[in-house]
Amino acid sequence: MKTPSLNKLADTMSLIPSCLMMVSPENTVTVVNHHFQQCLPGATGSMIGSDFKNCLEHILETWKGTNITHLRGMDEWFSANYAILASQKAKNTFLNRFSGVSYNTVEEHGALTAVIINFGIEAPVKNEIAVSDLEMAFKNMTDDTDILISIVDDFGNIEYRNPAWVRYMGEEIPQKGRFKWENAIHVDDLKSFQKRLYDAISKKSAFSAEFRMKDQYGRFRWLKIKGTPRLNGQQRFLGYICTGIEISGLKNQMAELVRLNAELTQSHADLMASKEELQAAFDAAEMGSCSLDIKTLKAEMSRAYRNHYGLPLSGEINWQMVTDAVEPQYREEVNRVLAQSAQHGAPVDSTYPIRHLISGERKWMRVVGKVRKSEDGIPKSIYAVVMDVSRQMEEESRKNEFISMISHELKTPLTSIGGFTQILLHKARNGANKDFAPIYRKIQRQLGKMARMIEGFLDISRLEIGKIMIKKAEFDFALLFEDCKQEFNNEIQTHHINFNGIGSVMIDADRDRLEMVLHNLISNAIKYSPIGSAIDVSYQLADADLMVSVRDRGMGILEYERDKLFRRYFRSQNQKILTVAGFGIGLFICAEILRLHNGEISAENITGEPGAKFTFKIPLC
Repeated sequence: MKTPSLNKLADTMSLIPSCLMMVSPENTVTVVNHHFQQCLPGATGSMIGSDFKNCLEHILETWKGTNITHLRGMDEWFSANYAILASQKAKNTFLNRFSGVSYNTVEEHGALTAVIINFGIEAPVKNEIAVSDLEMAFKNMTDDTDILISIVDDFGNIEYRNPAWVRYMGEEIPQKGRFKWENAIHVDDLKSFQKRLYDAISKKSAFSAEFRMKDQYGRFRWLKIKGTPRLNGQQRFLGYICTGIEISGLKNQMAELVRLNAELTQSHADLMASKEELQAAFDAAEMGSCSLDIKTLKAEMSRAYRNHYGLPLSGEINWQMVTDAVEPQYREEVNRVLAQSAQHGAPVDSTYPIRHLISGERKWMRVVGKVRKSEDGIPKSIYAVVMDVSRQMEEESRKNEFISMISHELKTPLTSIGGFTQILLHKARNGANKDFAPIYRKIQRQLGKMARMIEGFLDISRLEIGKIMIKKAEFDFALLFEDCKQEFNNEIQTHHINFNGIGSVMIDADRDRLEMVLHNLISNAIKYSPIGSAIDVSYQLADADLMVSVRDRGMGILEYERDKLFRRYFRSQNQKILTVAGFGIGLFICAEILRLHNGEISAENITGEPGAKFTFKIPLC
């Protein structure tokens, strides 16, 4: 099955006045160009889709007497040299053995997708299509392509160039005649290009070159040009049919890869200067290392790597033993990454979950590595490091859960406000003369809830970029405490909230931010404790600090989650509170606000009693 790019190439082939044939990796003939069809009238229809060997026999039979018997065995040569067809050495060997015939390979995504064979032989039958008509058809068909197409003679003079060259270089490049390529090619690339071209001309062989050429705006851009030799019936060399594409983006990427590779190589050399220091660094970072032989699939692994997977700490390890630890639904992807590296030398960077082969613990592992090749450029082994990224994946999962909850949580107060306003509108239309103050207060509460929620989201962003602001000023904390007391006593009837203070305490702090902290702690106490239970809110002095406590009678804190309470996006896995709405950002923001005040916050369970107690303290000044 031909891809869109192969279809486009087939269209271009149909316009070239040389006998061209496209053969798939399965040795099936997929395209016979127009000129070839004229040379083999009545037979090309049966050739398409046929085995290349049979087609070659047909060509030899049809053109017998034209001194081409040396082409026998070409199909066997292609099969025997399939793995190295793209190399210049293979192409030169081919030309020496099958003189008068050349080929080019077509690759996509690093894989061979087709071979184009140029028999370069004039048919014993006369082509009835006039050359001028063929040139016109060729011109019309290549007007819109971005591929740079040109035909040059054996002196380098242009016989044809398509409009893509004009779009690239402007009107400076002629339709026909002499063009001073040396003035357009970058000076650093000119000599190597000329040498490669002259060597190819002397051997009448194909060539491929990459160089920088100036465009119509004076900018140098990378091109990749391929030339296929043109030969007449007497095997006289006529010049080249050339195709070109821009590869500036690819070159930039390659340069970056080269730079990164150079850095990695230098780093590797520095680290390998002391193997013990390297291993010590790996052990400190809890990273494991591994070298996998691609041919035998046997691995040499560090102790840390074996520990991560639960593999035997000594003895031989093979790839099957490693994949046994990978969760079944990820094994196919893990094997695919290995195959890509083994076949194409692609670097390894894969993240997947495993089950520890001994404990059964589920962990996320990230494996990063590179392929080591033999002197022949064939992938030989993969060197990789592995690290436990369970915490990062957990954080990412929480962040995603947080984002998915935002729309629901913001929608709730908006829905309430919409309902209240509909009630007001209905009453107004019916001329109701009632006190609307209760409805207005409910709207105000919902707006306040939404404003606090949005402010929390904004604080997350500010914290991430380090721009959350603290505006300190001296104020009486007792007044802030009284405001919170009035607000919660007026709005909350589901719990008994006891406020106990010690009177006036002057403090130098950001009043709005501290009110946010206190409001969040009280709201959490209400959210996570039974209806009808008591909540105690108090403040007192502790040396030169103000200490504020909020205690509830809820389900308390899971001991193993205590250290995670103040992390961003953390949500408790306590089954009793999984249905309670929340984003996991409130306590995180509280901790950050107090940190900016040089304060601290802590949480503890009450021994022998239900509930938890949250306490924060900040310096008075």
